[in-house]
Amino acid sequence: MKPPSLTLKDIADQLGISPATVSLALRNKECVSEKTRQTVWEAVKRLGYVYNRSAARLRTQRSTTIGLIVPNILNPFFTELTSAVEEKLDTCGYSLLLAKTSEDRERQAKALRTMLEYSVDGILLCPAVGTTQEDLRICEKTNTPLVLFTRPVDGLKIDYVGPDNTKGTFLATQYLLRKGHTRIAFIGGVEGSFTRWERYEGYRKALEEVNIPVENQYNRVCDTTLDHGFQVIQELLNLQDSPTAVLCFNDVIAFGVILGLWYHRMVPGKEFDVIGFDNIADAALFSPSLTTLSCPPKQIGSRASELLLERIKHPGKSQESVILVPELILRDSA
Repeated sequence: MKPPSLTLKDIADQLGISPATVSLALRNKECVSEKTRQTVWEAVKRLGYVYNRSAARLRTQRSTTIGLIVPNILNPFFTELTSAVEEKLDTCGYSLLLAKTSEDRERQAKALRTMLEYSVDGILLCPAVGTTQEDLRICEKTNTPLVLFTRPVDGLKIDYVGPDNTKGTFLATQYLLRKGHTRIAFIGGVEGSFTRWERYEGYRKALEEVNIPVENQYNRVCDTTLDHGFQVIQELLNLQDSPTAVLCFNDVIAFGVILGLWYHRMVPGKEFDVIGFDNIADAALFSPSLTTLSCPPKQIGSRASELLLERIKHPGKSQESVILVPELILRDSA
């Protein structure tokens, strides 16, 4: 038979203080002295006490848990973003429940239902490609605060954090044009992705502004992976009029392009210019270091977390969209 679990009262009795003081000490409240907090934590470790979150949820009607749903946890962008979200939530006393969709709307629906079953206090979501308002209606019906990031959903008025994709790629394309490039490729992004469409629009508008026709052969849709970046640049270099520069949907694709250029014995940044998007941590460490549009995932994750916590605290506040303007960070690849 399983032995009965320790309670706050058990710890309080051991230390000769009240259960309320134990509870405040475990939550690191400043009204409890540092000495008392340390004594309580030592007792918790010694006795093997584990916080009963289910019981606390019944008392407070709050789970102090936030759901985070991303397309791909192996993508460095979402890895860094998840880390920033976890750090921000931890300082506010929240735990994180993580799920991935792999760009599958059915899988996304299952993740949303599961998180609601666990009574999360709010959800941070990067919607799967093709997500509709109806897909997210379950959050509205359950009055669960929801904040979207990096990808808005058409027609949905909801808190959102993301980069100004079109302005960013417009600036990057202008930079390549000023360097004398006229055959500029745009690589990456999933077909049907609104983010891809926005980033392609900036590229297209910059070319049209100087009367350079947009060549379909230079516009390549592909998964946002290093392998696909490597593969697509091989195809482009084999064209009769191959491009001399490339603007990539994200940094990971740009890494693949750079590896592909080295494979062809071409020096990135000297014989062929490459620009990424995001400015993930590895961008500055790559060889050569990657010129990229900086809208760091940690900044997006931190700001999205702040928006969600504000929404939880003030459910009736007006909807807010935070649009971050990317900065072109010049490094060796361009």
